[in-house]
Amino acid sequence: MITDLAEVRRLAESKADENRDFRRRLAAHHYPEEPFHILAAEIQSEMDCTQCANCCRQMVVSASEAAVEAIAHYLNIPPEEVIRLYTVPDPKAPGNRLLRQADDACIFLDGNLCMIYEARPKACRDFPHVAAHPHTLGSRFSSLCRNAWLCPIIYNAIERYKHLAGYTSRGRT
Repeated sequence: MITDLAEVRRLAESKADENRDFRRRLAAHHYPEEPFHILAAEIQSEMDCTQCANCCRQMVVSASEAAVEAIAHYLNIPPEEVIRLYTVPDPKAPGNRLLRQADDACIFLDGNLCMIYEARPKACRDFPHVAAHPHTLGSRFSSLCRNAWLCPIIYNAIERYKHLAGYTSRGRT
């Protein structure tokens, strides 16, 4: 399993076209998504995300009203203080808020640990989004492939899934 972030990024970027072809093959052959979920769960159980925390450095997280309430309750401060201290307006969605970034990471990241782990937003709890969901894998697999560079779990799950599906580059099996 590859866990070095620089290597994951290099390999994921070099395999962008291959991953696109693989996604097309899966769609064309109606390959089942359950094997991917099983592989991803196995890989996720083998990984210690506190050794990486790259997602907390690379992604911006929406702060919904429910997330603000949960954080406020956890920190024992009013929601208005959470909004003022820890969020910024979302420039792409007026009226929405994002968790503030500080030192090129989530405001709540301390080293590789989340200071509000028990109250973290849903997007953080669900990341890397490889578990089974009511939405089909096909509707999310392209975003998983796009994010393979930032998460060793995603990268390794996709690579193992290719092997399981009998995929080789250039579509040859």
